[in-house]
Amino acid sequence: MALLSSPLKEQVEDLMDLSNQEYDKGDYIKSIKLLEEAWTKLPQPKVIYDDSYHIVKYIIETYLFINDAKHAKEWSNIMFICDLERADSGEREFLVGKVAYELENLDDAKEFFFIADKKSEGRCFEDEDTKYLKFFKS
Repeated sequence: MALLSSPLKEQVEDLMDLSNQEYDKGDYIKSIKLLEEAWTKLPQPKVIYDDSYHIVKYIIETYLFINDAKHAKEWSNIMFICDLERADSGEREFLVGKVAYELENLDDAKEFFFIADKKSEGRCFEDEDTKYLKFFKS
């Protein structure tokens, strides 16, 4: 895992904190914009930094929250190459499966959920909308 140098790390963390504040206020678009700004601050190759995973995850989750799966999809491929040293419990596949489900790409969603279910030993469905588990079990 590559770590950001001190002033840059603080800038990225500040942008992520501001994004959280905007999210809490209900300004989801501004929250996403701040996350995208944090993404642009990461040096190349961006995906080697642990922050890359969190930034992309939060962007996707926020787009899904506002029912914009199309834009979430634009970030979902990046999810699979961010912070590859991170423990793999199926979180990536589950999140991308949710995007596929919302876009009605049901074969892809089932495949991603299957992988996530195996990696997480079923835990990936905990604390999630039950529609995903119902779909997976169907």
